[in-house]
Amino acid sequence: MSFLAVFIYAIFYCEGQMIVDIIYSPFTSQDFALNLTSLLQLNFQGIIDFNLVYIESSREVQQLINSPDVIIDLSFSTILSEIIKELAEEKHFIIASINKPHGIYSNWEFFVHCSWENQLEALSSIISYLNWETFIIISDEIHNEGNKICNIFSYKNFHLSIFSNSNNKNSADLFIGKVVKASGIKNIVILNNGESAKLLLKSLEDRDLLINGTGIIVGSEGSYGLYGNGIIGISESEQEFADSYYSYEGLAIIKFLKLVLSFPSESDSLNLLEFLNKNTVGHRPLSNFTVINTKNSQKFISGNIFNGNLTFSSSLIFPGNSSIIPNSPITDVNIWIANGTTNPGSTPAVIPSTSAAGEFYALNYWQSLHALDGFEITSTNTDCGVSVYDEEYGVSCFSQLLVTPGVGFLTSNYPSISISYIYTLRSLNVSIPNISPYAPSVLSGNQALFPEFMTVASDIRFNIQLILNLAVIFGWKNFIVIYNKRNIENYNYFVSKIEQFDMKIVNSPDLQMIDSNYTVKDFPKWENWFSSIISLKVRLYVIFLTPPYWFDVIESFYDAGLRRGDAIFLSNIRMAYMLIWESIEDQRKINELFYGGVIVAQAEWIGEYAKTIKSGMKKIYGNDTNYGCFAFDAAMLLLYGIEFTIKHGQDLKNSEILNENLRKQKFTGCSGTVSIEQGSNQRSLPTIGVFSLSWDEDSGLLYEKIVGEYDIYSVQLITLYESIIWYDNSTVAPNDLILYENGCPFPQKQISRSEKGSNALYGIMGFVIAMTIVESLIIWKKFWKNVMISKLTAPSYVHFEDYISMGILVIDFFQFLSQGPDISKLYPWLSIVCTYSLIHFDSNVTGDIYWGYLYAAIAISCYWVATAILLVCRLNKFTRELFSHAINLALLLLPIIGNFIFIIMVSVLLSIFQCDKGIGPKITDSFIENDCTVNCWDKKFFLWGILAIFSLLTYIPLAIFSRYIYENINSHINIKTQPIFIIEKTVFQVIIVCMNKTIKVYDESLHGFCCLFIFIIFIYICLKQRPYNYHRMNLWLIISYIAILWSFIISLAYRMLNVDSGILWMMLNLVWLILIVVGITIQCKWCAGLLISDKKIDIKFFFKFEMSRNVTADDINRMKKEIADKSYSLKEKSTFV
Repeated sequence: MSFLAVFIYAIFYCEGQMIVDIIYSPFTSQDFALNLTSLLQLNFQGIIDFNLVYIESSREVQQLINSPDVIIDLSFSTILSEIIKELAEEKHFIIASINKPHGIYSNWEFFVHCSWENQLEALSSIISYLNWETFIIISDEIHNEGNKICNIFSYKNFHLSIFSNSNNKNSADLFIGKVVKASGIKNIVILNNGESAKLLLKSLEDRDLLINGTGIIVGSEGSYGLYGNGIIGISESEQEFADSYYSYEGLAIIKFLKLVLSFPSESDSLNLLEFLNKNTVGHRPLSNFTVINTKNSQKFISGNIFNGNLTFSSSLIFPGNSSIIPNSPITDVNIWIANGTTNPGSTPAVIPSTSAAGEFYALNYWQSLHALDGFEITSTNTDCGVSVYDEEYGVSCFSQLLVTPGVGFLTSNYPSISISYIYTLRSLNVSIPNISPYAPSVLSGNQALFPEFMTVASDIRFNIQLILNLAVIFGWKNFIVIYNKRNIENYNYFVSKIEQFDMKIVNSPDLQMIDSNYTVKDFPKWENWFSSIISLKVRLYVIFLTPPYWFDVIESFYDAGLRRGDAIFLSNIRMAYMLIWESIEDQRKINELFYGGVIVAQAEWIGEYAKTIKSGMKKIYGNDTNYGCFAFDAAMLLLYGIEFTIKHGQDLKNSEILNENLRKQKFTGCSGTVSIEQGSNQRSLPTIGVFSLSWDEDSGLLYEKIVGEYDIYSVQLITLYESIIWYDNSTVAPNDLILYENGCPFPQKQISRSEKGSNALYGIMGFVIAMTIVESLIIWKKFWKNVMISKLTAPSYVHFEDYISMGILVIDFFQFLSQGPDISKLYPWLSIVCTYSLIHFDSNVTGDIYWGYLYAAIAISCYWVATAILLVCRLNKFTRELFSHAINLALLLLPIIGNFIFIIMVSVLLSIFQCDKGIGPKITDSFIENDCTVNCWDKKFFLWGILAIFSLLTYIPLAIFSRYIYENINSHINIKTQPIFIIEKTVFQVIIVCMNKTIKVYDESLHGFCCLFIFIIFIYICLKQRPYNYHRMNLWLIISYIAILWSFIISLAYRMLNVDSGILWMMLNLVWLILIVVGITIQCKWCAGLLISDKKIDIKFFFKFEMSRNVTADDINRMKKEIADKSYSLKEKSTFV
């Protein structure tokens, strides 16, 4: 009914103005009550008298409400509403309520809004028109009448989500992200009030969801909050343009009051009640809704819905200003894949087909097992250059792909191509994450330079280090290294690590770098370069190149004369599968040289999960699965990142968020655990495999057979579960050098005397002798100049330490004998005994055994120095207890380290300087006598040379001290040595060893005379000084030295005179026998034995005493008495002497 009709009714039928009380309470917003009252007064000025009544408690209801015609209940209080309804039954006035019915409503209570069911039915009619099968319903907690929604939309696939009415934008953003965006469903129905609806619409816009293909419908309660473009809303009739909550409620009340004013002139209120019941349905307005639409946030009417019948007056507009009905609920997530078969200029693509196969298989596998409801993963092949890249072609190609943008890019296997892609995409303002199945390099791994890039391959430098670990296991130390400028980072890393592993690059810098664009066509210009490398006779080749340049270099080595067995190629990347692009002749050459090579690279197809994936791939794409695993894992990393982003309600189109989420992922892939290393673009700690290059019987090509794995967390770094088949089909690791018959990497005829090496040797030997003399003199003058020992004149019990002193004479005899002229021709057994009993050390000890000797000598010296420091320092109680075991062990080892092994220690430590032979004029062309594979005066040599000199300069003085200390810390030892003799003997021993290292090498006869002269002097000194305090020790010292002197004379005679060796052997043994007889005779007649064994009670008597009756206690006592008597006699004799 029009407002004019109401106005005429008011003039002619009403005796006075209608009285309407507006009730509000403490639960009502005062602004809301005032604004709504103002709106009503403005619309019914002069027609209705409005009274705004504030009721604070239920007791005030009777007092403040008199006899109104209508009460508008804005109390928002259940208690007050119930009291008002009771009063209405009594006084017969109409209640206009904005509340929702709770329980049974009063006969006099009418609601100004349509029912919840009416609203849902109206929405259902629009949804049916739009043909939405899947959508999201967002409702608040108050209206979450789930049964009603389920009944009305039972034929649809909908998702009901609760969003409590709120003015918090952050809550709305979080809800839209985690519920709406994460679902992927693009059709949305909002049943919240206007304020919440406006917040949700703003969040949808911020999350980039108000786009073409999305459909949004807002219920009537939220119609006053419509916002944006293309939003559809329904509104109860005559409330279409409400823009706030008070206007929404106010227009509904105005509509109801118009209905009341339209009542005929009868004054009986019961007739009014009948009138209202007749014009409402269940005390609610008739189901009459208006369809409204928005454009630029402005509302316009598009149609209406009356009793469920939908009619349109204008076409609907949807988000993105589209007129196409959005009836597809699924969100497409597109991925770019760097797949294709062509390169710029129609160059054939050099890329394993299984890369694309692995990625496509991952997409299908994901859809079958990990599908996200509401999302569909699609892919677009870029085909913008796979293994060759052209900038102009790339820009043109990628520009055409912008119409189907991707959230992520599964990029090329090649680092250079992947980086080129990134630069091109940046120029087009595209910064989506780029994930490569296999593109490891130092440059691409730099997150600061390429934050949008990542690869499921590990840092290739990690593989380089593991190659060196493998070399350590096999005892390899020498390498040929070749690289070009494109791979200089890998080369530099290898150089930095090889020094730490005590290894070396044999080819000089001018024989290391090859032209970046080298091909076999350039071989004539480079032939001498390749031949020079081959001539170095090193078997291990590490080539830092990428295919196909690898193959050109290998083929050139073959053309220069390298053959199977001459080289073992070590690689940190896999490339055997790429041989299929080479010609048959090139394959033959490369196969021959590659056979027996070793690759240390990232492993794929690990574990049961990988077997399942591999089997599935083979069924679809064939048996070739090389690199398919990495491609599968790269695609799965992107898919897991997409899922993570969606489930956390984040924006997939925000590349920074997706990139960050990709770096958080960690999952089990077909190549092991997949995750991106923090601060890098590369994979974190993958499984590294050891691959042996072997024949494939079927194809006739080499293939990479995995034979072991690296486990950096295990004590055993590498586990080989199959043997590596080397070039000779054996399982024994070959030497890193191609050795000749002499065991050296050069023939015997090439060896000559090194003048510079010899001069250095003489200088060092002279320095050691001079330092020994200086150190000895300092010790003598500082500590022992006035020390005298007393002669042993009285009988005494011999102790174990005395036997050690006697044993030193025997050891000295054999050691001096071994350092003099060679008598092995007369006594072959003597040389063997001396060598293998650690009495002697000579040049026959080579290779690892020699280095074992050297390491042990340096270690003993360091231990001796450390122990000496502990002994010299004043230690507190705690320190003494802490190092007590080390100090006690040192005291026990005094005679061994100070005496027994002195000569061999000095000989071993000096042996590293025995570089008198070489293969060239340079001092670095000389080599160590005991290991001809090690050049003198290079970096390794300097390290061990410095350690050897330091060990000598500290060990010799400590050995001198230890000899004296040993005799004086044992108070019960009887045999003592003159300190001056300890000094003289040390100097003499060092001189003998140095003569053995220098003079003996070039002239054994001269060496014999020198030894003869030295020993004559030493014997004279011994005769004059009598070094020991015990005459029998002095006797056998002189006799042993004379026997040594005689062996020197016989050796010289054998070498200089043409005398039969049998005669000389008889003469040597005869004199030795005479010396022994003379010694025994002198000892018996003139050298009384003063060291007597201390006889103890025989343990057999105790045993017999316990086990039989033949021995009694009297026998035990008698034996004790005999021993006591003998001790007393010895004491008396000592006093007499």
